[in-house]
Amino acid sequence: MLTAWMLLGSLVLSEAKPTARDISKGVDWLTRYGYLPAPDPYSAQQQTLEGLRASVRSMQRFAGIPETGELDDETVQMMQRPRCSLPDIIGTSELMRRRRKRYALVGTVWEKKELTWRLDTFPAASLTRDTTRALIGYALAAWGQETALSFTETQGEADLRVGFVGGSHGDGYPFDGPGGTLGHAFFPGVGPIAGDTHMDADETWTYNKDEGTDLFAVAVHEFGHSLGLSHSSAELSIMRPYYQGTVGNPSKYRLPPDDLEGIQALYGKRVSSPGAALPPPMPTQRVIPPHGPTHL
Repeated sequence: MLTAWMLLGSLVLSEAKPTARDISKGVDWLTRYGYLPAPDPYSAQQQTLEGLRASVRSMQRFAGIPETGELDDETVQMMQRPRCSLPDIIGTSELMRRRRKRYALVGTVWEKKELTWRLDTFPAASLTRDTTRALIGYALAAWGQETALSFTETQGEADLRVGFVGGSHGDGYPFDGPGGTLGHAFFPGVGPIAGDTHMDADETWTYNKDEGTDLFAVAVHEFGHSLGLSHSSAELSIMRPYYQGTVGNPSKYRLPPDDLEGIQALYGKRVSSPGAALPPPMPTQRVIPPHGPTHL
């Protein structure tokens, strides 16, 4: 039977013949994000050509691009886009069929509605500490203003810990420098890292600018994981795995419909007015102009 890289080579639509390294990277990408099972070290069984094509079609379907089953240019470009580190597919093939074009739940939730958060480390000089804290507070408020959840910053023990770290940092999801993977978060549950969120310290973190990586947009996405949502294939969802750029003024941001339905399925709807969940006025927030440094 052909090896995996030889099979995948037959899937590539390009005038330039792919190298074994290029093809191996494609297999690694599909495996890393849940579209291919991890290799079995106790078995020499290889992937079939149809199995590899099916995994590429699943990736294309989830990404919202044409389902060619081929590693065409659009598919390769999508694989190279900055994104979240967590897999897109978690669970069985039945779950994969049921989760298309809608939010996905991982089955774990916080058993309490009042959560605390703490910033352990900060990004480099691209954002001040005050701006970083304010943006993290607003990113959590995006989820809190639509649900029964509330979030309070603390300097002590916290349910949600946020840090900017680089490279391999001991959790099995190493960062890869500028671009590539931007952040990841751990689902609710039992254990020392449940709910934790890590951002790649090597990114140039910005706020509401065309250049750099928008911290607020990435933080809203990662906190969705911290609260129990998996990746979504819905076109406008903030829980799509790929970086989508700035989403505008944090104080005016509202969750897209798919994400709203998902988080309310977990924690219910907020009874009071939506504005009640926004971060209270505090000195750190004055560093953010009302309309951001650029137009919305």
